[in-house]
Amino acid sequence: MLRHLGPAFFLGTMLLGGACKKSQDPVPETPAAPKPAPEPAPAFSLSLLQDAAPAGCTWLRQDTTGIRKALATVEAPCARVSLAWSPDGKQGVLVDRGNGNVQPRAWKVDFDAAQGAPLPLPTEGHTDTVGFDARGQVVALVSQLEGLARKEERGEEFFVVDGRKLMVPEMEGSPGLAHAYRREGETWKRIESVATVYETEDAPGTSALATASQLVSSTVGTDPDDPVATELAEGSEDAVRLDAVVKDKGHTEYGAWVSLETHGGPLYAWRAATELPVLMLPLRWESEDRLSEPESLSLSPTEVVAVRVRGALLLVSAEAHARVYDARTKKRIASLDDVHDARFWPKQRTVTAAIPTAGASAAQ
Repeated sequence: MLRHLGPAFFLGTMLLGGACKKSQDPVPETPAAPKPAPEPAPAFSLSLLQDAAPAGCTWLRQDTTGIRKALATVEAPCARVSLAWSPDGKQGVLVDRGNGNVQPRAWKVDFDAAQGAPLPLPTEGHTDTVGFDARGQVVALVSQLEGLARKEERGEEFFVVDGRKLMVPEMEGSPGLAHAYRREGETWKRIESVATVYETEDAPGTSALATASQLVSSTVGTDPDDPVATELAEGSEDAVRLDAVVKDKGHTEYGAWVSLETHGGPLYAWRAATELPVLMLPLRWESEDRLSEPESLSLSPTEVVAVRVRGALLLVSAEAHARVYDARTKKRIASLDDVHDARFWPKQRTVTAAIPTAGASAAQ
C-alpha cells in the first residue's frame, strides 16, 4: 500500500542533509601569530684614534649614531700612542711612547671638558707604563738600567736603594731596578722599588712590581674585551674543515687556526706564529650552516687584526679600519675607516677595595 509522504518528511530530510553538509565543511584555520619584530642592533661606544691635520693624533669617542666627540689632540703620531682610563670613566691618560730620539710624553685628559693637559713623567729612568690604580690616581712604572752600582755579598748581587738591599733575581737578563710612582698633586711620589732583570723574553721587568698588578687600566694592559683564543689542533675536524674551505689564505704566514668565542658561536681566525703571535685573516664563522667571512669585512688579507667581544657585539679592527657586527644576526652594523686602535669604550668601574701596600719593597 503506497503511503503519501507529507511536507514534514521533506522538511526533515532537508534539515538532516544540511546538518550533514555542515559537519563536512573544513574547520577554519586559526590565524598565525604575528612574527616578533627583530631585536634592534645592540648599542655601542668606541674609542678611536685619528690622524690630525696637519700632524698629530686625536682621541675620539663615537657612539652608535655615528656622532664623534674629540677628546684631545696631541703632537704625536697615532702609531706611538697608548691609552688608559680611570675607573670612574671621567679621565684618561694618553701616552706618546717615544722612540730612540723622542722621550715618552704623556697627557691627562678630562673627558667631560674634552681637554688634555701635559702630564710630566718621572725624571728617573724610563717610563714604560702609565695607568690608574683603584682609587683613580695616576701611576707610572719606570725601568732603570743605567747609572746603577751593583754590589755583592756572599756571592749574591744587590742594589742599595734608600739604605735597603734589593737582591737581584738569579735569572737570565740585564739586572736593573723597577720603580712605581704615584702622582700626588703636581709631583710624583715613589711608592715602590724592586730589583729585576730586563732584555730577555722571560725577564719580568717592571711587572715584578706589586703595583703593576694593582692597576685597573694601563697603557700596556690587556683589553678586558679580548676573547680567549683556543688553538685548534692540526688535523682536528674543525681545522681540516677550515683548510678545505679556505684554500688560499692570501698570505704565507706560518701559524694555526684559533677559535674565539662570540655570542653567535665561535669565530675562527688565523694566528701567525711571529715573534709576538698576532691574529690575521682569514676570519670565518658559522652562518646558515656554512663557514663564511664576516659580512662586508673588506680588509687586506695581509693585515694584522684585533678581535674584541662585548655581549652581542663583535669588533674587528686593523691598522686603519674597524668593523662592528651584531653576532646574533651576523650582520655588520658599522664600518669605520681612517681610524686607529679601535676598541670598545671601557665600562665605568666602581672599585671600593683598599689597595694593598707594596710591602717591604715600598719606598717610604
